[in-house]
Amino acid sequence: MNQTGRILLVGRHFWPSACFDSAGFLVQLATDLQRAGSRAGNRAENRVEVLTPRYAASWPERMVYREMLVHRPAAAPRSDWSMSRYVRHLTTWLKSNLESFDVVLCDAIRDEALAVVETAAGSAVKTVLISSQWGGQSDPVWWQSSRTARRCAAAAKLADCIVVKDAESERLLLSKGIASQKICRIPIGFASAIGLPNALTPGILNDTNDWKPCGEKTAARRRLGMINSDLRTMPDTPVVVCCGRMVRDSGMDLLVRSARFLVARYSDLRIWFIGDGPNRQAMYDLLRGDGVRNSISMPGSFNDLSDVFAAADVYVHANDDGRDYTLPAAVSAELPIVAMDTPAVRCALSTGHDWVRFVPTATSKSLRVGLREVLDDLPAARARALELKRHLLRTRPQSQVIEDYLRLFQQLKRSVPSEKPAHRSSGPSIEAAS
Repeated sequence: MNQTGRILLVGRHFWPSACFDSAGFLVQLATDLQRAGSRAGNRAENRVEVLTPRYAASWPERMVYREMLVHRPAAAPRSDWSMSRYVRHLTTWLKSNLESFDVVLCDAIRDEALAVVETAAGSAVKTVLISSQWGGQSDPVWWQSSRTARRCAAAAKLADCIVVKDAESERLLLSKGIASQKICRIPIGFASAIGLPNALTPGILNDTNDWKPCGEKTAARRRLGMINSDLRTMPDTPVVVCCGRMVRDSGMDLLVRSARFLVARYSDLRIWFIGDGPNRQAMYDLLRGDGVRNSISMPGSFNDLSDVFAAADVYVHANDDGRDYTLPAAVSAELPIVAMDTPAVRCALSTGHDWVRFVPTATSKSLRVGLREVLDDLPAARARALELKRHLLRTRPQSQVIEDYLRLFQQLKRSVPSEKPAHRSSGPSIEAAS
């Protein structure tokens, strides 16, 4: 692929909204596309920009993130009324700037997709929508929730292409009347590493300001401990990490209710709850009431999870949220995974091997049993995690996913209005246009 073209990515959440899995997915996709464009040369014709809302009045309307220009012309919606205003502001910005791009990609088929598709109608700019989330939270199910949501379903039929990440999402779109010729399947990819690389030689400064080499995990724990004293641990302390939105009746609640039993069994255990949400204070009060305040940490969100995963020993994937970015990042970090046994997670980690400890029922007791099996034999769990990473890097590498997107963009740009992108029902790549 000799060029990427001028690409605009549109999403509700982007950096630094790291508590949302969609933000991590969009950041990774944008970064990888930008790198591909840099390798192709001629940055004027091969560039990636991002359109996203701002969540505070102090946020600038434009910024540069990893050499990408990020536009934030509209305030984030906080109600149904402000959602209409938000979509109008996006539409106004797109009308003024759309012709500067070849392809506009929206990370969900929701309100942003309305602005993208309606603005691009009749122009040469190609529109690509990604069907987001899974099951009852998926875009096609959400389309039934309101009249505005049903307009998003109509907008999906007018887009040039819709990208799905798995067979279930494809079947759901077909059942909603989306033409099969418009659907292209590009699965979630897995990278060999996450985030930005650390120093060439991990190490710490000792009391005399001399550089002392150390292991990657020790260096990551030292850096985190300097940022937040609640994250200070000894090198041999077992650390369990769970990432996501802190909302009521979520999978993270199961880990909260299990914490006192786990700490009673493993006195030196640390549990890190990474993220934010409306139920954060209630979770914290419950943990403090259980007497495990010194064994847990709720440091909030991180812009980059590299150090968090490098410092951890076990990753708990408590629900379907997080399968687009956080779960693949945990695989890339070679973390033993304890995950709820749901169709979404099975689809994301389909290997045919027992490299993941699945929790069969969504109860705190089942979660504790799964965690105890992993914590009781961490060396064996790490070996399984390494095998899982090797398998997924062979079968679904992130590099191939980026090539699939670029090939799709090139095919769309070459097509005339009557032509549609080639359909791929399975496998890691799209068939090239003839």
